[in-house]
Amino acid sequence: MKTQPAAKIREGNPIKLVWLITLLSFSVGVFMVYLVWSTLTGIRTEREDLFEFKENIISIQTKLENSLAEQKSELADLLESKVNNKNQVEDYLLINLIQDYRRAVSDPDLIPAFDELESSINSLLIIKNKLTWWASAYSRTVPRIAPARKEVESILSRILETVDKAEGQQRLERAVKIRAIKGNTSQGIKQVDTDIISELAEPNVFSIIRRDITDLVQLSERLHAVSEADNLADLKDNRIRTLLARVRKNTQLSEGEKSSEKNQLYSLLDDYETAMFGQGYSIDNDHQTIVLGYDGEYGLILDRLKMEAEKASLQSEANRIYDRLGTTLNDVTGRTNVLTQQEVLKVEKILGQTWRTMVIIWIVTSLIYAMLVYEIIMAARHQIKAIEDSNIELEEMADELKKSEERLHRLSSDLFSVQENERKRISFELHDELGQSMAALKLQVGSIARKLGDADPEELRLVCDEMRGNINQIIENVRRLARDLSPVVLDDLGLQAAIEYLVNNFAKIYNVEIKYQQADINHLFNEDSQRIIYRILQEALTNIGKHAQAKHVSLFIEEEDRAVRFTVKDDGRGFNVQKTLDKKDTERGMGLAAMSERVRILGGKINIVSRPGIDTTVTFTAPIK
Repeated sequence: MKTQPAAKIREGNPIKLVWLITLLSFSVGVFMVYLVWSTLTGIRTEREDLFEFKENIISIQTKLENSLAEQKSELADLLESKVNNKNQVEDYLLINLIQDYRRAVSDPDLIPAFDELESSINSLLIIKNKLTWWASAYSRTVPRIAPARKEVESILSRILETVDKAEGQQRLERAVKIRAIKGNTSQGIKQVDTDIISELAEPNVFSIIRRDITDLVQLSERLHAVSEADNLADLKDNRIRTLLARVRKNTQLSEGEKSSEKNQLYSLLDDYETAMFGQGYSIDNDHQTIVLGYDGEYGLILDRLKMEAEKASLQSEANRIYDRLGTTLNDVTGRTNVLTQQEVLKVEKILGQTWRTMVIIWIVTSLIYAMLVYEIIMAARHQIKAIEDSNIELEEMADELKKSEERLHRLSSDLFSVQENERKRISFELHDELGQSMAALKLQVGSIARKLGDADPEELRLVCDEMRGNINQIIENVRRLARDLSPVVLDDLGLQAAIEYLVNNFAKIYNVEIKYQQADINHLFNEDSQRIIYRILQEALTNIGKHAQAKHVSLFIEEEDRAVRFTVKDDGRGFNVQKTLDKKDTERGMGLAAMSERVRILGGKINIVSRPGIDTTVTFTAPIK
């Protein structure tokens, strides 16, 4: 029983309902446009923010990497004692980049990582300042070593020349004395020999000095081969100090002695000690050590060794800082990439929610439209019935009735044509399959009837087995015909299962190897579209089985942008597509025409490519609805 509101609507004026639907459609349309506009605006804003976020992060990361690379290059130059203030990176930019990075990411979980980055950068800058001072000091110290060494070598050379000269003079004086002893005839031969031996036995002090100076030269050379500062102390405080003390002792004048060579040697030793140990040096004999002065060769070498040790320490510390920086920066970069991906997923989620909302609104609106249209139809029928009862506008109704009859006639004609074609196909199936099988069964029954009297039981059993096989074949043909008329698996399990069943059945019937690859398409099409797609694939496989003589068949189903592509390919004998299409319908059969018409109903496109004697490929697309 109809409800009272529905009855009132049907009894009302349909024009009002049309206006109501129009107003509702306009309102819903405006609402949908506003919803889509606001949603798309929000999504566009989100995407712009996301794009700006990614660009900002990439820019900061690039600048940070470039700055660190420049810092590393500058540190390498400093380690080579190259100081170039014009090319130094502004250190505060690194800290600013880290702070910009921190503000751009704004992730509380990354606060410790950014703190670690800032700490590492500060440590790196401290190392850089130390290396800058070191490079400046090293570049001032090393060039002074060669002149100091040259001066020491020059003084030692002059000392050796003085010793050679004094030693020659001493030998000459000794020769004169020996000659005087030999010329003294007042003494006996024995006394002369004793005096000569005594003169020869007297030590030559300059020979001793020469030996000590030679050792001093060797020790001076060893200074440049020492690689550790601790080893210099032994040379300075022990061996060099001892040699200098011995040489000075040998160059001291005895009471009443006058020797310009010794005085000169003593002065040269002062010059040597000043050149070696620097201006203002002192020798502490009580503590057996030499207190260095300023700008001596020994002090310069000692400073160089200490600086090289400091360089190794600073370089090692810089490497540790860079390793820590790299690890922390990789952690921050990885976390930033995760945050970016989360933002992308957030935008995609909003977009998905929007589409779902729009679909729900569309469904609800469609239901409302359907209800209103139904009520309009009911109201129109009520009005027509009222018009018929009151004989109003009878002529217009007659014309409308005539037009309706003409449309019905055309529909009936089309339906009749379709029915006839289907009947003809079923007739062919019954004649070719069931008719022949039943005829064979009839002959076998007749044969059994004739042989019942005297036939061999074994022979009858064989005939019965053959009849049973024919009956099974008839049953299978009937089932196949029923499946062709209406595939039950399509209604029960959906399009994917129906296609898989069709493929397996085709492979079994025609003994063909088939390669099948499908996608999840059950949810993409409505029931009518699924049935049409099934019929197209069924027709394509049937044509292959009947005409292609193929050994291998492939069926690929691929989901594309708002459509699904179906590709059926075989390696059969092929055919001339254009020549076949140019034939009349009665000559070419219904296969290609039926497939083309069904694809047209789907709103898709079909393409048939065949190379005679090689292969055939049928491709069609079905829009997702």
